[in-house]
This record gives sequence, structure tokens and C-alpha cells, in this order.
Amino acid sequence: MPMKVCIYEDDRFAQFYPLTFLRPVYLLRAGILSLYERVHRHFSNAGIILAVRDSLSSFIAEQMPDYPVNIIKREKDEVLFLNGRIRDYGDLPGLIKETTISTVFKNKGQTVAVLFKPDTIQNLGAVVTPQEFVGRRRDAESHIADFDTTATLYNYCWEIVVDLETGIEQDFAYLKESAAPSRAEVHDGAYLINRKNIYLGDGAEILPGSVIDASKGPVYIGMNTRVESHVAVYGPCSIGPNSILAAGKVSGSSIGHTCRVGGEVEGSVFHPYVNKYHAGFIGHSYVGSWVNFGAMTTNSDLKNNYSCVRVTLAGEVIDTGTLKVGSFIGDHTKFGIGALLTTGINIGVCCNILGGALVSDREIPPFSWGSSGKYEAYQFDKAIETVRRAMERRNQTLSEREIAVLKSIAESSTSNNGTLVF
Repeated sequence: MPMKVCIYEDDRFAQFYPLTFLRPVYLLRAGILSLYERVHRHFSNAGIILAVRDSLSSFIAEQMPDYPVNIIKREKDEVLFLNGRIRDYGDLPGLIKETTISTVFKNKGQTVAVLFKPDTIQNLGAVVTPQEFVGRRRDAESHIADFDTTATLYNYCWEIVVDLETGIEQDFAYLKESAAPSRAEVHDGAYLINRKNIYLGDGAEILPGSVIDASKGPVYIGMNTRVESHVAVYGPCSIGPNSILAAGKVSGSSIGHTCRVGGEVEGSVFHPYVNKYHAGFIGHSYVGSWVNFGAMTTNSDLKNNYSCVRVTLAGEVIDTGTLKVGSFIGDHTKFGIGALLTTGINIGVCCNILGGALVSDREIPPFSWGSSGKYEAYQFDKAIETVRRAMERRNQTLSEREIAVLKSIAESSTSNNGTLVF
């Protein structure tokens, strides 16, 4: 039977701040792919719909025109609501294939997915909002049963970082199955180790004196990416299209498209358009788009006493249970030269962090300007002008919809309206 899959956010999206200020949780990169892109691996013929909280709906519809947003056109399809925080699909695909009734699939009390069979939703209209399905789930007469699944959910960004190498390996194996032959230029003097575990996209260029080492995991290099001399890439690792790697080392990381990366990056996720072109270390971190690291910007990802790192999120101190945790950095944030970031720091969107000193704060709100303990509000108009200039440097245009989202963040008027709680 045909199926539609609606990927949705529940009310825990804020646990992924600052990365989810400007994107739903399922757009987070968790390997080579984003979380939502993995749906095709398990439900290959399904039609994908995106359920987005109200504050982001217009912006995401603009960014992703190929997907219906907050509208489900029904025929005689089954409709599967899939929690966008999904970590491991476990036995969920098999259970969905086998069940003959509408079912809520849960793991440790959290809803992972809800399957609506046609007979349960036959009285809904031909064009339905995701919220109407929530209402149908709560109707006493719907008789939708709960069932346990081994599928699990992410709860925080650092869990994605912990899984990153495994995610890259799994995505590489999936993408390699359908990868078409490509043409890349590998210069004499470049060293590719375990070549069968390296994918080079069309137009990629690997210059003399560079090393790509896939002996401990696969390396995926996107199309038109340039790996310059004196660069070492160690798998598992993914470098997105149209990026440039300058002198340095990248290992166990997922770098988005159109990034500029130099120095050392380890065990980290960069979303597109990140600029870290100079020396400095970023490790076990999660970085939003359009972040700029001034030269020698460096973060700590390990405490001197080797105890588990604690992260502050919305004022709450949370023990990550993990020894190596770096920085969580919101979109459009900039760092001056020589900024030193303390272990487990959380920095909001559109911040301007001055360089030359240790930034010892545990959490920095969006639209902050200054250095450790000495912040003032970053004036919105000036912040937006900086965002616009940075985007123009990469031939991108700041949209009015993104400005509206940023304004709501600056005014602290974001809400969870439009999230789905089954």
C-alpha cells in the first residue's frame, strides 16, 4: 500500500539549541546526510512531508521547495508520522510493514512514530494539516494502540557528535551503492590510502602533498571540492561539495557544502558555509551555518581531570556522560582572532565574540556582542547587515523570511507552536 511519511518535531526541539533556532531538528547533519535524508533508506518509495513549527514554516518552505510543508494531501495512503529526532531505526521498519492496524510506536515512553491506517483517518479531508492527525490520535474512538519498538531518539546535539563516525560509515555504504562513476583530478604526489574506501565527486581536485587516509574509515569528498597541499584527511570523514581544505588536518568529521577549512578539525559537524580557514583547533563540536572562526580560534573538548563534560542549556546544567564535548555554535556567529572557547560552551545565533582571551561562559544568549562576562546586546540592524554581507560574499541572498525568524529570536518571541505531541 502507498505510504506518506510526515517527518515532524515534537516539543523537545529546544534541547538542540542553538542549532535548532533556524532549522527543525531533522535537518541536523548526523553523518554525510541529514536526519531526514535517512528516511529514504528505510522507506524508499514513500512520499515525504515536513511538519515544521509555526515560526519556521515559511522559511523552511522557501528553503526546501521540493517538499510539502505542513500540508498532507491524502488519497488512500497510509500516513506515517516519524519523529525527526530518530537515532536508530531498530525494528521499526519491520514492525510498520507487518502491522495491520494503526499504531503508536514508543521507546521508553517517547513516541518514535505513529502509523495511521486508511480506516482510522477515512473521515479526514483530502487536504489535512499535521495537527488534525494529532487530534485524530487523541480521539477516544480511534482506538490506536501503543507498541514498543527498539528504535531510539536523539535527545541532545552531543549525542549526534558521539555517533558521528558510525553515521558517516553507514551513510557512505548507502550512498556508494547508487553512486555513479565520477571524474576527479588526483595530482601526482597526492597520497590516497585504501582507495576503495574513498569517494571523490565530479570535479574534486586533490593537490600534491595532500593525504587522504581511509584505513580506519571511509572518506567522502563532494563534487568540486579542492583538497590543497599539506592537508591530511582521516576517515571516517565527509567533506561537502564546493568546499576548500587548506593546510591542516580533518578527522572523524562531517563538513557541509561550501566551507573553507584549515587548521585542525576533529570529530565535529559543520553545516554549510562555515569559514575556518586558518590555524586553530575545533574538536567534538557542532557548528551552524555561516559561522566564521578568526585565526587561532580554539576550543577545549576535554577537561583536565578527565571527568564527563557538563553543558548548560537554557540555564540547566546537564551532565553529558561523555568525556569529549566541545562547542555548540549557532548560525551567523563570528569569532575574533585568538578566541579560546571553554569545554562544552553553548553559543547562540548571531553572536560576535571578541578574540584574544578565554571565553569561559557556559552559555551565551543569541545576539550577544563582547567577550567573557562582558556582553551587550548586538543591535539587530547591525547584526543583519553583517549577515547580509557575509552571505553576499558567497553569492547568497538573505531572505525576508530568514530576517523574520532572526527577529523573533532577537526579541525572544520563539515558541513551540506547531510542534506535534502524539
